[in-house]
Amino acid sequence: MDKPGRVFCLEGQWHDDLKERGSVLPTLELLERLGQIRFIHRDVATPGELRYYLDQWLSRKYTAYDVGIFAVDGSPGRLHLSNRNEVELTELVSWLRGRCEGRKLYFDCGSILRLPDAALTDIAERTGASLVCGFTKTIDWVESSAFDTVLINRLANGQKSNSVEQLVGSSRWAPLAQHLGFRLVDRNGPRPRVPSPRRAESDVLA
Repeated sequence: MDKPGRVFCLEGQWHDDLKERGSVLPTLELLERLGQIRFIHRDVATPGELRYYLDQWLSRKYTAYDVGIFAVDGSPGRLHLSNRNEVELTELVSWLRGRCEGRKLYFDCGSILRLPDAALTDIAERTGASLVCGFTKTIDWVESSAFDTVLINRLANGQKSNSVEQLVGSSRWAPLAQHLGFRLVDRNGPRPRVPSPRRAESDVLA
């Protein structure tokens, strides 16, 4: 059996109420229990914390953790780490500049990638990431959790950059990907917003 893929996830503080328990962590734990991934998860509430853990992730020690997930609330071009702290996507990209060769970036947050195509391509070019993906709409927690489960598995274990494109273009997942406003880009430019779902069921790899 192939070794499970490695995922590094940084999660913002979604709620002002500390009793709230919404988190991407159960999804990661489910995939790990199924033997699909191994993961590192850290909470971040300030730009300093975000940058600290990014530097850790991008060190040689964690090279195998080639999927980076930003489970952070967002608006177009901006990450909301908490109700008091935000980071512009352009600033994040400057921190990552040239350091993400062979890595995949997943912005698992509402509408952060609702940007012009040129801006999306620029993220991949500047960071060196092999793939950048995320959403263009404010997303429902339950719906996005279902999508997360199969997408994170594919990001961690897919051998080619078109593996995710095949997933979101399948007849099973294309409608939900379209509903969530999912976008995918690499250094060659944005991929189709959602590839045609007219694909034989036997082609669905999820």
